[in-house]
Amino acid sequence: SSDLDGLKEVDKVVFKVREYAKYCKGSQARKQRFLESVRMCDLAYTKGLRQDVPTRWNSTFLMLESALHCRKVFSHLEVVEGNFVHCPRSDEWPKIEKLCSFLKVFYEVTCAFSGSKYPTSNLYFPNVVRVRLVSKEEMKKEDGFMKSMATRIFAKFEKYWAEFSSIVAISTILDPRYKFQFAEWAYKRVYRDSYEIELSLLKDKLFCFFDEYAKSSNGLHSTSKLSSSTSHASNVEEGSNPLMEDFDHYSSNVFQSMAKSDLELYLEENKLPRIENYNVLGYWNQNGSQFPILSQMARDVLAISLSTVASESAFSMGGKVFDAYRSSLAPETVESIICLRDWLYLYGHQVAIMPVQINMEALCGDMMKTNLHDEDDSAASKSEARSGVGQKFALETAL
Repeated sequence: SSDLDGLKEVDKVVFKVREYAKYCKGSQARKQRFLESVRMCDLAYTKGLRQDVPTRWNSTFLMLESALHCRKVFSHLEVVEGNFVHCPRSDEWPKIEKLCSFLKVFYEVTCAFSGSKYPTSNLYFPNVVRVRLVSKEEMKKEDGFMKSMATRIFAKFEKYWAEFSSIVAISTILDPRYKFQFAEWAYKRVYRDSYEIELSLLKDKLFCFFDEYAKSSNGLHSTSKLSSSTSHASNVEEGSNPLMEDFDHYSSNVFQSMAKSDLELYLEENKLPRIENYNVLGYWNQNGSQFPILSQMARDVLAISLSTVASESAFSMGGKVFDAYRSSLAPETVESIICLRDWLYLYGHQVAIMPVQINMEALCGDMMKTNLHDEDDSAASKSEARSGVGQKFALETAL
């Protein structure tokens, strides 16, 4: 029953913040009063007022984060606004802070998995381990408010990700910032007493996987080696020393067996400092000559897509244009907003503005003021809109 009570408390504080956002965005007059309260509280209003989608926890995090930033405004509106009845109590704000801190982990992991510009699979394993360990730590705390929600989240996690995929763990080993040390550290934290068995299985799979690439690479070079050895044999005099031939055969077999593979050499090197936004593909491109076989393996493994977000993002613009207060737009207006966004994005790339961040809220607001069927526009203004001047002005307005 304590777990159920904890879940009710979570729902209660989130409901209050959600109703607060709905109230303030319900009309233009309420928005104006909210902005006046922001000015009176001398608050830097940079993040904006957020409203979440109840089924998406990442949007709930953004809403709670903006609410914490506008905490003084809440209290001020409760005093001056008679209809404002959803202000959280003083004892509920610490709960909102804890909940926001907990959801921040999931928000950052979601952003990492949803990226379309860096589809390297080495991001997967560290982030999944992070979610698991954070949820586990929250379950051990005495705070029933967070413990109940963490328990429910951990149960969902165990349902889908109880066993870590070996291939994504291998992709993390191929990240020079982590190598095998991260897998060993993570397996100790996750598997506890049985980590040595699981780690040994992972290492066996890693070397077996590499051996397949090594066999393929040897097959490609066998023809060139055979022709080279035939040419060398033809140049040997007929009266060569049999003892020296025996030495050549011995040295080629014994010392070649003692040579270390690309994988062994790579794992023996010190790992690189752990920095953010590291170009792991650039590392393997630069070190391809040093690790020729392992670089081929890294190229294939790191190219595994983390999610389908990158391919689906091109077909999901509708959800970014429509919301609860913009659900009755005419099809022509929606089409204009989406096309204008694409034009602005293309223009930003052409003038080397990287990256281009399109403010959809401002863009939709500007489009709502535009009359698409106005026939009184002058020919000069139409000509200017068709030129790059109109696009430049729209870009500067929306950014």
